[in-house]
Amino acid sequence: MPVLSFRLKLVLAMMLAVAGVSTTTLFVTERRVQAYYEQMFRAQFQRQISYFTSLQEARLGVVREQCLKLTQSVRLIAALKEPETELPLVYEVAEGELRGVLNEVRTEPGAAPIPEPNRFRATFLRFLDARGKPIPPPDNLRTRFAALAPKPRLDQNLSFVRETLAELQQVGYLGVTHDARPLNTPRLAARAKNPQGGQTLDAQALQEVIVTKVVDPIDGKMAGALVLGFPLPELVPQPRPRPGSDPATHLEAIQNGVFLEDRLYADTNLISEATEAEVAHLVGPRVRAEPRPEADFSCEILQVPYRVFYALLNDRSVFAPAYQVYLYSMEEARQAQRDLRNKILGWSAVAMAGALLLSFLLSNGLTVPIRELVAGTAEISGGNLAVRVPVRSRDEIGQLAESFNNMAAGLAQKDVYRRCLNLVADEKVAKQLVSGEISLGGSVQDVSVLFCDIRGFTPLTQYMPPDEVIAMINEHMTALTAVVKKHNGVLDKFVGDLLMAVFGAPVRHENDTLAAGRCALELLEERQKLNQTARHRLQVRVGLATGPVVAGCIGSVDRLNYTVLGERVNLASRLCTQAEDGEVLIDQTTKERLNGLLVVEPATAMHLKGFDKPVDVYRLIALKT
Repeated sequence: MPVLSFRLKLVLAMMLAVAGVSTTTLFVTERRVQAYYEQMFRAQFQRQISYFTSLQEARLGVVREQCLKLTQSVRLIAALKEPETELPLVYEVAEGELRGVLNEVRTEPGAAPIPEPNRFRATFLRFLDARGKPIPPPDNLRTRFAALAPKPRLDQNLSFVRETLAELQQVGYLGVTHDARPLNTPRLAARAKNPQGGQTLDAQALQEVIVTKVVDPIDGKMAGALVLGFPLPELVPQPRPRPGSDPATHLEAIQNGVFLEDRLYADTNLISEATEAEVAHLVGPRVRAEPRPEADFSCEILQVPYRVFYALLNDRSVFAPAYQVYLYSMEEARQAQRDLRNKILGWSAVAMAGALLLSFLLSNGLTVPIRELVAGTAEISGGNLAVRVPVRSRDEIGQLAESFNNMAAGLAQKDVYRRCLNLVADEKVAKQLVSGEISLGGSVQDVSVLFCDIRGFTPLTQYMPPDEVIAMINEHMTALTAVVKKHNGVLDKFVGDLLMAVFGAPVRHENDTLAAGRCALELLEERQKLNQTARHRLQVRVGLATGPVVAGCIGSVDRLNYTVLGERVNLASRLCTQAEDGEVLIDQTTKERLNGLLVVEPATAMHLKGFDKPVDVYRLIALKT
């Protein structure tokens, strides 16, 4: 996986933030626009339904009163009790009583009926006998009431009324045919001009039907029923806005119709035939699956988005349920959403560009100090503790740079302390002192102790200038110290011209005694090499002893010196004092532990200061080939 730089991560984070905010804003805005339009459409739907309900109540109040008054007429009840051949006379009885609500036809041939202005007129009249069978009008009234001629489909639809009339009056809706055209013809509510001018009802219309029972007051039995029908499209005119009113409160002419028995009855000027069929196909399954007084849904009709609302018109009616259907085009809402989307995307692009520029500026202000810190840490890893980074600000990044500089200064100071400690103590001892592995006190260790000094140093330096003495000693000790470290020895101390080294403490190795013997021989060789180039020729001698000693830090809590103490240390010092120029004297224990790996020869036993008995001494001659 590729490693992304901090600057790129910051830029990506800014871009993602802007993209996230833009996407969220776009989503919320589109939802709110859609919710606003749906709320507006629902409110308009409620106003339309309220308008239709109020119009229906105002109209039916008068019609119902007239119908009830007629059904209580003694003449009408008596006419309904006449023999079947005389039953059509009920239309003559009703003619005078219902003249105010009937849509009369002119007697001139071909003339159209002219209703009074702003009055709703019934377009058909039927009477049912006591068995619920429609009573046809008499022949002498067929011409006068042409709209009231027998309709086979109407008679069939009304045949169930007697069985379902539980109440005195019922309101329902029926599709009525005026000629031989099939009932499923989609154009159901349009008007057409006749040849002589004027308007006539078209071939098929949706009728609002009021059925009133005629009850004989003597025996309380049903004598028949009166059926009046009104063309529904005429009964629901579209409200027009009042001059100067707020356009937002208008009930504008919208696509609407009535859904009845899997057909949509609508105005040809509002809904096309294809739309009408599609709406009927969508609404039908819904009202059958879950009949509700009111509902709505979204759909696409002829590739145009719509919100469809529908409400039940004849609740608790024995007639087939009829629904008022309203279609609201969502194209305007979609267009508003598109406009908002384009604006939001445009502003998002501007914000993205601004965020990109800002992120580059911010990332530059952040990444430059960070790159300097990274470069500084690399310098410290390489050993350059003098490195410093510029403090460019006073914020957290500036504080970090300042802390880095303080850390570098502290490391440099600690490095000085470490180097100073290495100068006054062996490196191995210094590391264990720093790590805390060595503390005040000591422990018994088995080691080899080596002493090496310059033969005749005092007479040699008696008249030598001090600075020359120091230069000579430093040159001598530097060369010998390198030999000691080469053989894993620990440089214990310098005492004037004397060098003391320990092998086996504080760190043990596989064969410290053999390393000490080899170191002793190489010290002599190193001094001989140095004599070839040095100003002063010096002769050194070495004493080496092996055995148990006390090793540890000797001193106080605030000043320590790591060293070894014991009889073996004194023995090595005495052997060094007794050795001749270029000679290495060792004790019995050292000889035994060398195990014949080096050339050793016995020397005369010596009486040494501090030892009661003579000490067996051996000379270390050379390495075995």
